[in-house]
Amino acid sequence: MKRLLVAVLAVVVALATPLAAAPTTPLRVVAYETRPFFYRDAQGQPAGLEHDILAFHAKTHGERLEVTFAKSFDDVLPQLLAGKADVAAATITVTPERQQQMDFSAPYFPVRVMLVVPRAQPVRAIGELNGTPVATMHGTTYEKILQAGAPAAKLVYGFDEAALLDLVDAGKARAAAMDSSVAYALLARHPQLQLGIPLSPEQALAFAVPKGSALAPELTKTIGQLKASKIYFRLLEQHLGAEAAKLVAAGKG
Repeated sequence: MKRLLVAVLAVVVALATPLAAAPTTPLRVVAYETRPFFYRDAQGQPAGLEHDILAFHAKTHGERLEVTFAKSFDDVLPQLLAGKADVAAATITVTPERQQQMDFSAPYFPVRVMLVVPRAQPVRAIGELNGTPVATMHGTTYEKILQAGAPAAKLVYGFDEAALLDLVDAGKARAAAMDSSVAYALLARHPQLQLGIPLSPEQALAFAVPKGSALAPELTKTIGQLKASKIYFRLLEQHLGAEAAKLVAAGKG
């Protein structure tokens, strides 16, 4: 384990090390804080799985990351579509609707939307949520799935996934809908909560870019290089834990 941590730290240091000639071309990234994918660390510096992938890409292309954090998930894709960023990194699920408006890199992580519920109060079917408060976030696939599957549920909104779990924990929501990958990382702080039923088939998280941007194939190539070199799986273990890295390596979402 110690050797693995040293190796991962070496990767992170390499990602953060500038090129001999300081890159001048910016890679403009609009991000949204969702640990452990993209967030600000204790020193206020960008960090996370998405950040490290983009940092590797920028370094190998002689670019510098220029990160802007959106105030909410709702603001991320509009900023990209308005030309204020070259790439959006915000645990964005690839959907047919979004593919009509923008292009995507190859997936960098498998995901499915799932319920998070109190251990003492499991939910057997999404219809059971009708008439009850359920936590979600504006403009997300979570919200759309709940609106379709439990149209009479009383949706209550949180700023991010951590806030959704707090709402369930405090008894202000019967359940919360969120990506399994994010829930997996947050549930350690909520031992009385657990993953419940899946609300979607397996989907994928990817980086979004404007329609026709050359960044889509370039980022796809970078993701392929990281996977081929095994750096990708070290980053998964660092940010999401050994179990997540093993599941992805085995092809299980």
